Amino acid sequence: MIKTEKNRKGVIGITRQASLIDKNIGSYKEHFINEHFGYTVKLSNGAIRIPRKTAEDYEVQKGIVTPERIKEIAKTYTYQEI
Repeated sequence: MIKTEKNRKGVIGITRQASLIDKNIGSYKEHFINEHFGYTVKLSNGAIRIPRKTAEDYEVQKGIVTPERIKEIAKTYTYQEI
């Protein structure tokens, strides 16, 4: 995976929204382009995956990212002890 700053505002915003759905989701640390050309977000306690298009959409107009899309992202959360 390659560390990136691309779509940082969208990634952080979506991470915050996902943490409201799943209280176990920790805080944003950094993000990477993954093998599916989306983003893998390193959290304070694990990781989540965010599709690139969703992060782009959130930056342009966050209202177009539906709660259902955020719920699907929250489901990708994996716990990892630091």
